[in-house]
Amino acid sequence: MRSRVVLLSSGLAAAMLLAACGGGSEGGDSGGSGGAPSEISVAVAGPTTGDNAVYGNEQLRGIQLAAEAFTAAGGPKVKVVSFDDAADPNQGASVAQKICDDTSLIAAFGHSNSSVTLAAMPIYQRCGIPLIVSYSSNPKITATLTSNVFRALPDDNALGGEQAILGKQVGMTKVGVLTSPDDYGAGVTAAFQKTAGEIGMTVAKQITTSPNQKDFTPQLTDLKNAGADGLALANTYTDAALQIKQARAMGWKVPIIVTAGSNTPELINIGGKDATEGTYIAAVFDPGSTTPGVAAFNKAYTAKFGGSSGTEAAAMAYNSFEIFAASWKAGGTGREGVISKAASIKTFEFPITGKTTLNANQGIDPDPSDPFSVLLQVKGGVIASGS
Repeated sequence: MRSRVVLLSSGLAAAMLLAACGGGSEGGDSGGSGGAPSEISVAVAGPTTGDNAVYGNEQLRGIQLAAEAFTAAGGPKVKVVSFDDAADPNQGASVAQKICDDTSLIAAFGHSNSSVTLAAMPIYQRCGIPLIVSYSSNPKITATLTSNVFRALPDDNALGGEQAILGKQVGMTKVGVLTSPDDYGAGVTAAFQKTAGEIGMTVAKQITTSPNQKDFTPQLTDLKNAGADGLALANTYTDAALQIKQARAMGWKVPIIVTAGSNTPELINIGGKDATEGTYIAAVFDPGSTTPGVAAFNKAYTAKFGGSSGTEAAAMAYNSFEIFAASWKAGGTGREGVISKAASIKTFEFPITGKTTLNANQGIDPDPSDPFSVLLQVKGGVIASGS
């Protein structure tokens, strides 16, 4: 689906490629000024416990890998400090204040959930620490310019729309939409519905679920009775897996497409191999890509953590570190310096998704002729390239 050429940046992905092959650069000062420190500290904030822990833990792994690559490329040693926000906006705000108060931390990466990011943003802004967002996609985050906030993926206006386009591509013409009761679900759904109307796809019915709901059979029955020939899930893997399992249990065999938030093996583990077989994913990371950046990331991830790197949270976090790495290399050696340099650089060579220019609000506007999303599908119990 994506023709984007991925380029290796000298500050991050090239080092990962060398490290994956057993090599790497000697350590040194990459700050762009002789007084740069030999060791720095950054924060990673996300859920490392609870139902959304896979996102936070994988985000942390991605930043750890990127930090090691940055050091291997000649940058200072990076201490990565993890903070658990439990995917809760109140805890996210508390975590943000702790990060602000620790003056040794010169940048923050996170949060994994849009609602948490939105709650924490004003706190980071007041204390002047750069916040680099890799996985929260609600449009509100970069709807206006917040000088210290940078986002390394498109928002739901783009991703929700691309989910609709991919849904039509696999044969959906009259779709039922099931939405999670949060900022992520609302953002994806609004964009999905708008694009569906533009491309000639009918939304048979849209239903928003309740918080902490586990039995979705009533809503699925309503969507089935509405005559939907496809099911679009605007949520994350914890709900999506149960919904897929319950749809199949009631004999509903229509195509199902889920969001990038379900691009994790946990979708299959929870939903079951048989039920999730054939499920389509509107993903932003294809672990099967043969581009040098993805291949090197996969190899390094497996070498350090074992298993598959088929989770978007790790890859997108790794991708986002390039904003910090490039800014530091340009001389941004403190909180204010990183913000200033990142804002002035604008165009980054992301190791996973290639050369990308941030828009006026320091987010990403994807090229309509070159979609950011890629179609994946569950095949034989694993996530693979879509048909």
